[in-house]
Amino acid sequence: MKKIVALITAAILGLGTLLTVPSVQAAKLTDMQTKKNKINLQRSHVQSGIHAAENKIIKLQSQQRNLIKEIEALNSRMKETTKKIEEKSAAIEKTRIQVKKLNEEILVIKERINKREELLKERARAMQQNGGNVEYLEVLLGSQNFGDFIERISAVSTIMQADRDIIHQQEKDKASLEESEEVLEKELSGLQTMLNDLTNLQAEQTRHKASKKVLMHKLIQQEQETHSHKMNLKEEEELLSAQAAAIQQAINLEKQRLADLETARKRAADQANQFAQPGFALRPSISSGTFTSPANGILSSNFGQRGGENHMGIDIANSGSNIAIVAAADGVVSKSYFSSSYGNVIFITHSINGKIFTTVYAHLKARSAGSGQVVAKGQQIGIMGNTGESRGQHLHFELHNGPWNQNKTHAVNPLGIVPI
Repeated sequence: MKKIVALITAAILGLGTLLTVPSVQAAKLTDMQTKKNKINLQRSHVQSGIHAAENKIIKLQSQQRNLIKEIEALNSRMKETTKKIEEKSAAIEKTRIQVKKLNEEILVIKERINKREELLKERARAMQQNGGNVEYLEVLLGSQNFGDFIERISAVSTIMQADRDIIHQQEKDKASLEESEEVLEKELSGLQTMLNDLTNLQAEQTRHKASKKVLMHKLIQQEQETHSHKMNLKEEEELLSAQAAAIQQAINLEKQRLADLETARKRAADQANQFAQPGFALRPSISSGTFTSPANGILSSNFGQRGGENHMGIDIANSGSNIAIVAAADGVVSKSYFSSSYGNVIFITHSINGKIFTTVYAHLKARSAGSGQVVAKGQQIGIMGNTGESRGQHLHFELHNGPWNQNKTHAVNPLGIVPI
């Protein structure tokens, strides 16, 4: 972008040179119009780029909004998952408490079972030592009478029933213990499985959320980059617009210059027609070619060394009255003023075949062309005089291949270039 800005700025600066009417004429209208068309085409491409960037920003913002909704929905699901994990963890803790309580009950049951087993073992050893049911038989035979016998039968039956109850209870306690353990183990295992599944789901949701955050960061970064690109394109479009406006101004100025030049040529033609009429300044004839003689008279001083100094022009002398001074070529008056050395002086800038030339008309009695005025070849710009550092009425005429400067480093001999 910096390179583009530099190129456009350079182009505008170059165009500014064309717009400096006092120093150089504008380029041809067709060339300037072509440049303007090219710039407008560039502007069209840049505006398309801006439009594309705006659409991309809208798309990125839409993706961000959708992603925010997805993250919010994911956060909601994660809350539900966390709540379920808490519920399952609480259920597991409750089941573990039940398991702990069951283990305590199991210890009691096991103690009862152990006692019953000891009792049954003791009874089995007694029966083995006494030959099975002999002990009960002895109890019955040892009765004193029939009533005692009945009572002993009842007692033996009670004891035998108690033994059967003990065995039944023993079997029931064992079955209950096994069943309780199995139920709690299954419940605890199921809860742990669900908790593991929920924990895995939570981890997956966390990873999913992290990936969405990474995507969101990328979308935000892309939007920022697109905004920056859009701003650069806008800056480029503004510069192109300014350049197009500057070229349009140059076109307008060139059209005005051409119109002024046409007016000046008509004025020069009118002045030429009035040449023979009394009361008008004596004018030189207009020659063909780029340059014409600036004044009628004799060459009184050449270009080069003169009296120990460099004479950077030529002098054309004429003792007559109202000797007209005319523009040597089409151009723009860059300066028209009174100088302590030049006296009344006019500087004209010419653009000829892509090159800049400057002509100087000094020691005038009067000036009839002002700064910034477009003049035509042969158009009267003043009257020959004797102002400034001058000795006698004459025109001091200079030709510079380029702009005029104080040291007159661009000065060239007019003879052979300008017909005198």
